[in-house]
Amino acid sequence: MAKTNKAAEAEKRVTVIIPKPDNVVGDTETVVGVNGRMYQIQYDRPVEVPAIVAEVISHSRELQAEIRTQTESAIMRPGKAALAEL
Repeated sequence: MAKTNKAAEAEKRVTVIIPKPDNVVGDTETVVGVNGRMYQIQYDRPVEVPAIVAEVISHSRELQAEIRTQTESAIMRPGKAALAEL
């Protein structure tokens, strides 16, 4: 039986490194879930994962960067009370 393109693509492996976030204390790994499968990935170490997992990690990083940008722009918005004033 021939493998479908999706199955073949899912089997491609990619090396990723997830840096440990500054706000994480004690944990040495994170969990990434894709299509009901869970992958436990160590921080700060090169780990081979299926290409689809690497894609999810990439999208997560992009989303985190966007959230950070929006949060910073909301905090720095003119007319907003300074933290010291609250």
